[in-house]
Amino acid sequence: MVEQIKIVHSSTVQQVADGLTAMILSGGLKPGERVRESLIADNLGLSRNTVREAVRIVQAGGLIRHRANQGAIVWDPTDAEIMDAYNARYHLETIAARSISESTSMDEVHAAMEEFRTVLKSGDPFKIVEKDLAVHSAIVGLLGSQKMRTFYQQLVTELRYFMFVLSIEHHEYEDPDTLETEHQNIVDALDSRDPVLAEKVISDTIIQYRESIREIIAQRHQAG
Repeated sequence: MVEQIKIVHSSTVQQVADGLTAMILSGGLKPGERVRESLIADNLGLSRNTVREAVRIVQAGGLIRHRANQGAIVWDPTDAEIMDAYNARYHLETIAARSISESTSMDEVHAAMEEFRTVLKSGDPFKIVEKDLAVHSAIVGLLGSQKMRTFYQQLVTELRYFMFVLSIEHHEYEDPDTLETEHQNIVDALDSRDPVLAEKVISDTIIQYRESIREIIAQRHQAG
């Protein structure tokens, strides 16, 4: 159960939290499943307090929720929660697209795209999702507002979960060319300095992925 949790020479609590996050993202811990702190502690030979603190870290990021009479439960997003997260993403990224002008520096976006292009060759869905998010974070960075960027980072935990679900369900990491083309189209639209075009391309992309994740989660709920 706990194979993905590795204990090395740094914060044990943080590493348990990172391991739990990896288990949730990979499906090792299923949506709606109870996180059994005592079992994890026993399997790892750690104190229950250590595991409890790790669970609190993951809970603060949103992937674990507390449910009355059940304790810590892996987040099982409702359709409303999916819509809320993607609507927030939609507004931030489309506002950034509308802000594009001849004087806007695209350096960060280009750098993020190059890193994304490189990591696509790895076939590692975790790395691909991280660099995918970095491209979109760089897009929000076009606004030149640290507060906007910080707010976007608050969405990243939930978006990471959704994007990883999409990656696994659709095997997107096995089709790097399509992923690269989709993101290059966004970058090209921004490079055109046409805010109307840039907004449309980004809008269409976000809506497409939003509807895909809604469908996947709805099917999981029906099957469950």
